[in-house]
Amino acid sequence: MLAAESFFSSQAMLAVVVALVALAAFALGWLMLGTAARVKADRDMAARMAAIGRPVPQSTASPVGKPGSGWIPESVSAFGERFAQSQGFSEKLDARLEAAGVSLRSGEFVVATVGAGLLGAVLGAAVFVNPILAGVFGLLGLVLPTLVLRMSLNRRGDKLREQLPDVLTIMASSLRAGHSFLQALDTTAREISAPANVEFQRLVSEIRLGRPAEEALEALADRVGSPDFRWAVLAVNIQREVGGNLAEILDNVSDTLRERATMRRQIKVLTAEGRLSAWVLAILPFAIAIYMFAVNPKYISLLFTTQIGLFMLGVAGVLMVLGILWMRKIVDIDV
Repeated sequence: MLAAESFFSSQAMLAVVVALVALAAFALGWLMLGTAARVKADRDMAARMAAIGRPVPQSTASPVGKPGSGWIPESVSAFGERFAQSQGFSEKLDARLEAAGVSLRSGEFVVATVGAGLLGAVLGAAVFVNPILAGVFGLLGLVLPTLVLRMSLNRRGDKLREQLPDVLTIMASSLRAGHSFLQALDTTAREISAPANVEFQRLVSEIRLGRPAEEALEALADRVGSPDFRWAVLAVNIQREVGGNLAEILDNVSDTLRERATMRRQIKVLTAEGRLSAWVLAILPFAIAIYMFAVNPKYISLLFTTQIGLFMLGVAGVLMVLGILWMRKIVDIDV
């Protein structure tokens, strides 16, 4: 322990921190230099879309066939992509990144996750001069990109779900005006705001390129991942097979979704206190443990160096997981 503390306070540790700062500066420079390549790729995408219909705004376009941010070297991202493919989660991760609207590939996300873990470990070691806390911050750094991706995915999914009633209303109005189904979709892509406009621009482009409308709609529902979207797509596909007044069906579905959204917001307000309590109770033990490691490591080290301490940690962990799941079940009301 003394040797580790002397290393963390030595000149070698300072050299490691300086090297990481230089690496971060290099990544920032790569990001700035890669902006031109991304802008060129966006222009190419807009030109392709202009050949089959209305061009896509450059702010929302992405490279075709090879999406990515451009700020991670290709050789490094290729190594991360091979790792993701060998572990069998490359396609699933790519689908989640696409659904979240993140311009990263699976290999780049893996590299970014590893980099965040290393940076967290070094920062934890430099600030607290403790190998255990360095490992804790390294684990937090590894988990952080996944949490950010999940938050982005949920935020974008919620936004798309909120826009769905307006989307159906615009489609119904366009159909009543005498437009075809494809023209109604194109009108929706022009009138609706982000992020739904990007998804419907892609939907219109796929249909114009020859993909069956039913398959394109099913792919849209899969990308969004919302039950409301699946319900709306199912209603449209059934109507296209059996016939009927599609505008009236879309209006009925839109009214139902608005009522569900109103009820969902009411439930969210009523369960806000319970959700906040769950977050506080889940974070508080870890925050206190980190604080004790920083101010009095010998006191809390008994939990990791004695048999009774390890037993107490195991029991506390199990009870904490059960409590979190119980509280989530209480506040999670399905509408």
